[in-house]
Amino acid sequence: MRVLRSSRGAQIVDGRDVVSELLRLPGPTHGLFDVLAACVAALAPGRRVAVLGFAAGGFVAPLRAMGFDAALNCVDASRDGEALFRELAADWAGDVRVTHADAAVWLRRQRRRYDVVLEDLSIPRTRKHDGTKPEISVSVLPGLIRRRVTARGVVITNLIPVPGHTWPELEHRVSQPYRHAAVIHFRDFENRVLIASDHLESAARLSRAVRAKLRWIASIQSERVLIRTLATQRHGR
Repeated sequence: MRVLRSSRGAQIVDGRDVVSELLRLPGPTHGLFDVLAACVAALAPGRRVAVLGFAAGGFVAPLRAMGFDAALNCVDASRDGEALFRELAADWAGDVRVTHADAAVWLRRQRRRYDVVLEDLSIPRTRKHDGTKPEISVSVLPGLIRRRVTARGVVITNLIPVPGHTWPELEHRVSQPYRHAAVIHFRDFENRVLIASDHLESAARLSRAVRAKLRWIASIQSERVLIRTLATQRHGR
């Protein structure tokens, strides 16, 4: 991992992958983090937010620029990124609470339910693979997250290729506990963002809502994303 600093802020980079990008002031990163923030700001049915995989909080600058000022309850197994976040964002980030723990352990200890859960976990690249998601994101976390989401809650997952799983398998495993799901595709990135809930608007309405938040902060991603509905019936509660 390397930290690359600039006049705008700093990036945490793992090989070719930007793990996190933190700005010195609220505003657009013009990348994936804008879209994650837009999904939270546009779709959260309430103000109780949980974030699994904080890194250096790259989504916080665009999220605050969108006017979403709710407290953020975050968890990350590493402490490396939080110090950088506190250094650059302390004056404007608002209430951001970071617990250093395993995401599954943290979820099992929770007693409250959340209106939105952002799952942005990743693990570093190896000699065989680029950065990917931990296996628990496919096997364990979907069920654990389901228990911690309110009846109208929304789950937003940053999907990265996982060795041994096709894209359809990943999408199915992560969205299976819910009645409805949609996927955001990017022109610029391999990642996909999966949105799942028992109560979800059509892809067209989701697209308008997310794009409106991106346009609000003048992010170039407003015209570079495509949202489609997953056709498979979800099981729900």
